[in-house]
Amino acid sequence: MAATANRLRDDTCERDWIWEREIEAAPWEETRRLSVGAWERQFRRLRESSPFYARKWREAGVGSSFVSLADLSALPFTTKEELKGALDEDPPFGANLCVAPEQVKRVYQTSGTSGAPSVLGLTRGDMETWTVMGTRTYYATGIHEHSSVLTTFGAGPFVAGHTHFVLLRIGSRSIPVAPGDTERVVFGLRAGLADTLLCTASFAQYLANRSPSPASAGEGRGEGRSSLTHVVTGGEPGGGIPEIRDHIQRVLGVTVTEVMGIGDVAPSLFGECPHQQGMHFCGAGHVWVELIDPESREPMEIETGAVGELVYTALTREAMPVVRFLGGDIVRIEGTSCECERTSFRMRVLGRRDDMFIVRGVNVYPTAILSVVGEFRPRVTGRARVVRVGSDTSVEPPIPIEVEVTERHGSDNALISEIENAIHAKLTFRGKVSLVSEADFGEAGYKTRLTRNAPLPSRGEG
Repeated sequence: MAATANRLRDDTCERDWIWEREIEAAPWEETRRLSVGAWERQFRRLRESSPFYARKWREAGVGSSFVSLADLSALPFTTKEELKGALDEDPPFGANLCVAPEQVKRVYQTSGTSGAPSVLGLTRGDMETWTVMGTRTYYATGIHEHSSVLTTFGAGPFVAGHTHFVLLRIGSRSIPVAPGDTERVVFGLRAGLADTLLCTASFAQYLANRSPSPASAGEGRGEGRSSLTHVVTGGEPGGGIPEIRDHIQRVLGVTVTEVMGIGDVAPSLFGECPHQQGMHFCGAGHVWVELIDPESREPMEIETGAVGELVYTALTREAMPVVRFLGGDIVRIEGTSCECERTSFRMRVLGRRDDMFIVRGVNVYPTAILSVVGEFRPRVTGRARVVRVGSDTSVEPPIPIEVEVTERHGSDNALISEIENAIHAKLTFRGKVSLVSEADFGEAGYKTRLTRNAPLPSRGEG
């Protein structure tokens, strides 16, 4: 694993035309200067071409006055619900379409997990911008021209499929596999088709839990063996949680880095370099990021140790830009420089704002529970979720928690007590743990939801 990390570090400079050194390693003042100019152009264009933002800003009292990047907090936030409303107002692309419909050359759809799917339209320029930011993101992780990449990110209606354009730009070998096709992934890895795997943290754990030994995953090609040396996780938190990352690395004999994007802004915005100290922001010049207090929504400084919610403004997006979009991800800033020479800030995702719950005044994210549960391998698989009853954010302990286990440990009362005691000791609240078999927990191979909503008890129950 150390040799892999060293190799990834050593060839960082092999293709400077892919690594935009003049931007990614630029002093903060230069990055800000580029962003200021891009925002001035974007603001004027939005005010003239976006009925959605023209009305929104007028109602907020901004009127026709110019708002500089330094004063961006004077503009109102944009929510997911507002963007859906804009689509309903003027289908198919919405009241925030800033170009003629014939200029929209690619349309992605959201998954529609909270209702009808939304559409995301891109111009040719938008597609190029997404590819540029994605190239920065994946090149930062260590995916270079020599890499052979097996990706489980589908090329269908969802924005994650844009990764295929990115891999083409980098020049790596690409082995696409449809999401959910676990047998084909395993075959491709055992056949030695790939040295790099793009997948969710859940799927990487799934592979690790089924690996008979570290040797079977990391000793080169051959029967039952794999040439896999690098796993890049995305789509959910996990790859940056030490208990999860270390387990995957140890069992599969790989280096794990992670990436993150957000569909309404760009599918690839953050990428972790092989130093494994958090994900670098890779959207400089195209996206402006703010950090705000999740409670008060007041601006915060992006500095080491700060914890807050990320807010995004599209500086160069043409078709459907967003301004001060509430991303919902709660992050911790890990630093503002790195040995890899990138000067953008680094961060870890602590959890989603929607997943957070409050136990006697303390904010808790399900990712913290994953960290505790991961310590009980191999009796557990590493997957767990919080069961939410009702819509209240503040909940009283004990907190119902489902932990996935193999069939052999399905009725292990001692294990239940151990996990409950560990949660209480490390997270200061009491949990009520239920052990759930792999067959009953749900799809094991891919993205895992960290919460499950349970129906409210009917009258007379209890």
